[in-house]
Amino acid sequence: MMRSESPTARAFWQLADLARGDGYVDARAYALAWLAAGRMVAKGRVPSVTAIDQLAEASAWRELLDAGYPSEAFDLVAVPRASAAAHDLGRRAAAAAIVSELNRELGERAWDVLPHVVGNGLRRGSEGSEGTVVAELAALLVDLLGPPDDGELWIPFDFSGQLTIEALRRGWRVLTASPMATWPVVRLLLLTIEYGHPQHPNVRTEVERDGAGRPIGRADYALVMPPFGMPVKDSRMVMWDATGGRGYEQFARSESWAIYEFVNRVDKRAVFVAPQGVLFAKGQEQRLREYLLGRGGERNEVEAIISLPPGVFGATTIAGALLVVTPGSSANAVYMAELGNGRRVLEAGEVVGSGRGIALSPVESDRSRFVSRDEIANNEYSFAPSRYLRRVSDLGTEAAKLGDICEALRPPTVSKEQGPFEAAEVGMQDLSGWRPLGRVIEKTVFLKALPKETALVQPGDIVFSIKGTVGKAALIGGSARERPTVVSQSCLSLRVNDRKVRPEYLLMYLRSPHGQAQLEGLQVGAGVQHISPSTLLGSLLVPVPPLEQQREVIEDFENLCRLEDQVATLQGEMAEISQRRWPDEAR
Repeated sequence: MMRSESPTARAFWQLADLARGDGYVDARAYALAWLAAGRMVAKGRVPSVTAIDQLAEASAWRELLDAGYPSEAFDLVAVPRASAAAHDLGRRAAAAAIVSELNRELGERAWDVLPHVVGNGLRRGSEGSEGTVVAELAALLVDLLGPPDDGELWIPFDFSGQLTIEALRRGWRVLTASPMATWPVVRLLLLTIEYGHPQHPNVRTEVERDGAGRPIGRADYALVMPPFGMPVKDSRMVMWDATGGRGYEQFARSESWAIYEFVNRVDKRAVFVAPQGVLFAKGQEQRLREYLLGRGGERNEVEAIISLPPGVFGATTIAGALLVVTPGSSANAVYMAELGNGRRVLEAGEVVGSGRGIALSPVESDRSRFVSRDEIANNEYSFAPSRYLRRVSDLGTEAAKLGDICEALRPPTVSKEQGPFEAAEVGMQDLSGWRPLGRVIEKTVFLKALPKETALVQPGDIVFSIKGTVGKAALIGGSARERPTVVSQSCLSLRVNDRKVRPEYLLMYLRSPHGQAQLEGLQVGAGVQHISPSTLLGSLLVPVPPLEQQREVIEDFENLCRLEDQVATLQGEMAEISQRRWPDEAR
């Protein structure tokens, strides 16, 4: 792991190494606890302790606690172990020396430990990475709120303290009351390191409640990044219900529920951070999108939707999204922007940084555009920017939706146990060639029920991948006559209407650069890329000239099949030549 050599980083890692060597489970909290204690002393917050070196004595920690030092951190670091008093004293002396040296190096300058706590100082998914984002995204989130106007910013899910510190540095007043039971010690320690004391005058921790103790508070602004995929039912979150409509029954997962809940607790602007599934998934996510889009009646309150690359979150590599909602506004359209995908998760910060201008300055480009509410409604209420940024050439009056020229056969339900209903399964591994699939398909699956004859793959069908590597396709030939054949769970079988289009023509278009460009714009996925069958059939456009005009394209297809055969023959000859002189006799 690469470590920065700044004085604060060096002290942080030295303290963490000291904790690990002494068997502490949470080395990060130990290091922060010592830095916070040293900062309080350096800032003169503990009159009876005038030097950081005094923290080697247990009595100094009692004085620190009386001065407001977080009790949770005191219990973690300062409570001596009766069986190892001498060892505790030596460890405290070593830690005090590390922090004292840091103070001598920096003096009154800031001890900025935040980058080493939430940045590349933590392995992705390691303890302490929950609720963190790359530094570039943290800055962008606060910028999207606009300048502080003496309003209060509610950050209800700041597990690490990163967002609170970022907002305080910009001059915000922050409310940290949360629907979840959280352990705030890391946030308190970061506040102490930043300002010399855990109780900051611009941080409020409690929200107004009614006579029954239910939270009824509101705020001017909100920055909401809930935990992902957590069930709401049977959690503390059900106590929060801003609308009286039992929102947790409509939105059962934490990210959808939190957006619905807090958009109804904000007066001026809210920025929401979520996995990209919120932008396109069906069910409760679509109900949420329909609610947000129609919440303002004739007014449009959804200001912007911004997709994020994988790797922006500390705890997971899934791709993310930002939703900016301004209650009471009347924007003409929704600003859709795509900051990019990034080739590796380690590049996520760079991708966000380079796309900062696109996110903050709404202008149309190849990565952004304004989309009307009607257009969104006509596209299954999808909020995925890629759906609206795809560039499709004018296909003229001959264009038809894929669903108008073929029907889709979905994969049947398979059984993990052997049963009487056996079938061959054609899948991703079979979709690389041009020639219609004629060889025997080796993979066998067992079905839970006897499939209807019309649900089986037939010669002339096109098998098309819709999950993982999206857009691979092949034409089914005689292999489907050998035994009953079905498609895998990551594919569809497209059965063409041969009165409108020839299967060879459709295959050529689907595999063409133009067809693949359309598919790229339609696929979505927070983790694994995919296209829903309804999106594929309803949104992919295909140029469909008269059947006699399709013949020219079919001739190209037949030529590709001949060339593919020639390549296979040449590859066989090359292999024979390379092995002829010195064959492997062991075979």
